[in-house]
Amino acid sequence: MSTSVSTRLVSLRKEKNLSQKEAAQYLGVSQALLSHYEKGIRECGLDFLCRVSTFYDVSTDYLLGLTDNKMMSDALFVPDEIPQDSEVRMSTVFRSSVYMQERLGVYGRNHSSKIRSIYILTIYKLYLSALVKGAVPNHENAKKELAPFITTNMIDHIIESLVFEGDNKPKRSEQLPKSMDTIINEATRIIEREIARMYKYSSK
Repeated sequence: MSTSVSTRLVSLRKEKNLSQKEAAQYLGVSQALLSHYEKGIRECGLDFLCRVSTFYDVSTDYLLGLTDNKMMSDALFVPDEIPQDSEVRMSTVFRSSVYMQERLGVYGRNHSSKIRSIYILTIYKLYLSALVKGAVPNHENAKKELAPFITTNMIDHIIESLVFEGDNKPKRSEQLPKSMDTIINEATRIIEREIARMYKYSSK
């Protein structure tokens, strides 16, 4: 793994087939200064690193030589277990959903659209609820009156049809990936907490 920022700067520029002068213009520095950065004569600042990260679409960790993955999201598509799977992260949620898609044989367009629908409806309902509370800006196409219609039953119907169409049977030796294990444990904790809260309110 290269730990040289200067090496990363040169390789990224060449990958984009840019001259040093062109890259300097895009990055808002002089060619002479970029040359110093690329040769390791001068150390670049945080602001410049952020501009490089945005321009070349790579993570700052990659620029600093902390990882060979250009994007942090690359880890989302690693097929094997990763340490982060044991933590409750958005990447864990994503990786567990990918596992469910694969297990259900979700390779057809129809299956994929159902998975997307579940995500879209869930996030949209969250947005509408936040919009009613004034927590997010309004969108011209958002209709607050739709919130009550995006029910659990609607999402359940999509899930049931998706599961019914899945044709993959688990193998005897198959184990759940760590990402799914983490999701199950966290979901159980959330549900039990909410049940306790509902019971507390209903008891008053």
